[in-house]
Amino acid sequence: MRTVLAKINELEKIQNMYTKIVEYMDANEIRIWNENYPNEEFEDDIKKKQLYLLKEKDNILGAFVMFEHETPEEGIEWKDQNAKAYILNRVGVNVDYLRQGNGQKIINSACKIATKKGAGYLRLLVSELNNPAIELYTKCKFNKLKGIHEAKVNENCTLNEYGFEMQLDKTSDAK
Repeated sequence: MRTVLAKINELEKIQNMYTKIVEYMDANEIRIWNENYPNEEFEDDIKKKQLYLLKEKDNILGAFVMFEHETPEEGIEWKDQNAKAYILNRVGVNVDYLRQGNGQKIINSACKIATKKGAGYLRLLVSELNNPAIELYTKCKFNKLKGIHEAKVNENCTLNEYGFEMQLDKTSDAK
């Protein structure tokens, strides 16, 4: 198993995986992604070298986006706003590989990559509606922070998001 940067020739495979994730989320009444998002973001993520794949042989087990956290979100009380941090975003586990520890493997990989890049924290926002993700991040030792970030999707929809962060141990690999 390895974590690699996504390549443009993998875009269709990634988008197909996320389409199935959205269908699975919809079936479980977690309606935060749709037929457009996050798929419309992935080509740009690949070009920016911020989309990572968890792979075993040629199988994509999951994916995540990670980039440097530059602008703190309103409403969230980050522990040290001035510390170098990376944001974890668009985490997805292939529905064909659920319940196999791949969410934790994604988190571990993200921690290792962020640590190598000199980050002191790994951060993320998660919708209050996404209980499976909240459970995963809590299990992986992320700390839920005070406050709520209101992410305006459009004039009719606002998502309330919790902030989570993990302080990274720069003397060893990820926790």
